[in-house]
Amino acid sequence: MKNYTFSIQKLAYFLIVICLLTYILFVGKNILAPFVFAMIFAFMMKPICQKIENFIPSRIISILFTFVVVLTPLVAVIIFFSLQFIDVFQNMESITEKLQNGMSNLFSSITTQLGITEKKGEVIISEGASSIIQAPLSYVGATLSLSSNLLINFLLTFIYTFLLLLYRTSLKQFYLIQFGERIKDGAEEVLNRIQGVIQKYLYGLGLVIIILGILNSIGLTIIGIEYAIFWGFLAAFLAIIPYVGTALGGLLPFLFAFATTDNYWQPLSVIALFGMVQVIEGNLITPKVVGSSIKINPLAAILALLIGGGLWGTAGLILSLPILAIIRIIFSQVDFLKPVAVLLGDEIYEKDDVFEEKFDKEKFRIFSFFKKQNVPK
Repeated sequence: MKNYTFSIQKLAYFLIVICLLTYILFVGKNILAPFVFAMIFAFMMKPICQKIENFIPSRIISILFTFVVVLTPLVAVIIFFSLQFIDVFQNMESITEKLQNGMSNLFSSITTQLGITEKKGEVIISEGASSIIQAPLSYVGATLSLSSNLLINFLLTFIYTFLLLLYRTSLKQFYLIQFGERIKDGAEEVLNRIQGVIQKYLYGLGLVIIILGILNSIGLTIIGIEYAIFWGFLAAFLAIIPYVGTALGGLLPFLFAFATTDNYWQPLSVIALFGMVQVIEGNLITPKVVGSSIKINPLAAILALLIGGGLWGTAGLILSLPILAIIRIIFSQVDFLKPVAVLLGDEIYEKDDVFEEKFDKEKFRIFSFFKKQNVPK
């Protein structure tokens, strides 16, 4: 009979690896983030590139043509909305002032209803309104001021994506030879599943952003809000952040309407619009377009967003869910990590007894990874 004891050495190695990995991710974010984006884009563009190669034998020309096919719609969208965005940023100071007035008016109404004295209310408003409004807008300004870094990261992502597509056959073979014959098919299946998840998620997400942008813009135009296209598509892009993105996207046009209109029906209509769009998006658009490609439960998704945002900022917020989905696929192939993969999934609410039924065995226990076999003397 085998005798096992807990290995402090294994636990120490594990904690050291986690700490080093976290440090490397944080320090090397400017190098790693463009490469991770490139890997995701390469997975997404691979099927297009393969179809083009059926007509153009040269892989280099096929890849360049793929970039043209993928980037042309994006450039068209940017050109279409550039005048609106330029107008907004030219009037950013005026918009900021109106948003601050809207926040001040809102706080005044709230403090009056709560019975807070006028003097104390003014202190709360002066301390809170400016910081709340300036935070997102100053972030936007900082992002624009770092345009040189953004350009460098974009070029790096472009180069990495091109090279990953160019060397994809050799890279795949190198990956597969790291596994024995028994598990090589499983390793290839993992790669195919990762590619499928990324493609379905990104294509679906892009279509969801377009649909939400159009719905938001039409609704805000009907309500009579200035810069309707800007606010509408800003909210649509913020919807990339699950659960809170739509609410954040609706906050700024609500405050803008509160400051620029003399009535209450327009700000209230903005709330109603984004509430209705949120319901439609959550129950109809995203399930039909994106489907359950990510299959991550809300708790794991929120934690991933917080960790990703803390490590890599905006890039981390965008990449956190696809990366977590990839991690879940990998975990599902390792015995003692299979319960973790299920725990990250979105089905644990409906199947809360799955752990007791399927994983109540020694090989599925995380603790078993930190055991060592005692050799009899």
